[in-house]
Amino acid sequence: MSATQVAEIELCRFARPYDWNMIDATVHHEGGAILESLFCANEVGRFNHEIDDYLASHEDAGRPRSGSSAYDKFLGYRTVRLHGLIEKFESAAGWIGRRELVDWAGRAVEPVATSILLNTAELIQIGPGEPEQYLHRDSDSWPMAPLGGHPLVVNVIMALDPFTLENGATHVTPGSWRWDRGRKPSPDEISRAIMEAGDALIFRGDIVHGGGANTTDRPRRAVSISYCAGWLRPVENSILNVSKACAKTLPKHVQGLLGYAAYDGTRDRGGLVGLFENGDPGTFLED
Repeated sequence: MSATQVAEIELCRFARPYDWNMIDATVHHEGGAILESLFCANEVGRFNHEIDDYLASHEDAGRPRSGSSAYDKFLGYRTVRLHGLIEKFESAAGWIGRRELVDWAGRAVEPVATSILLNTAELIQIGPGEPEQYLHRDSDSWPMAPLGGHPLVVNVIMALDPFTLENGATHVTPGSWRWDRGRKPSPDEISRAIMEAGDALIFRGDIVHGGGANTTDRPRRAVSISYCAGWLRPVENSILNVSKACAKTLPKHVQGLLGYAAYDGTRDRGGLVGLFENGDPGTFLED
């Protein structure tokens, strides 16, 4: 699909005050939705200022160097990606731990998990000339993860710049969580997440999606967060990416997202995982 084409199928959009019952149902059945003005202009401006300062003093930060040429191509050679955001940016903990988002993610995976972990929290700045990312599912990080039913991972892409057709607004395929793994979408099945700064795209991690091509002369910036079932191993190793000293300053629920809480599977006749000294990993942060 070219930058000037708009899909016939569009994502549902919700304005404040949000009807979370409707949002939950829409994301479960269609795969995604857009929340307008989730973050205010001051929050967006403050976070962008922090990112500008960091990138100005770390000019080579966030370039793809995974060790896999195929994965680096997927990440994008003209795209900046940063992990460990809580360690790098004062605003990050408030965005990652936003109660509306954490509560939504918990409800989304509740049928398959009693709690959630932070899977990834990533600054994604798509540079000029970056081609389209190939379409994928984030649940593909776990190759044996089943499709259909209830998601194991859910995502939020929060716009720090306007998302347009020209600068790489995310491709999303509503309903694709029901598809067979090998099915490819036709152009009229792909929607584009057109957003203003402060809006957020929330979606199931098992729907087909991908970053768009940036055909402008300016980068397009967003924060991408995903939350996964608390018994999965996350993509991002937050225990290493966020120092103990920093983690100690965070709200309890954000510490839990990073892994400083055990997962209790007894509801589903399972056990506890993620223990520290056979107990609560949160005690590791105590003096």
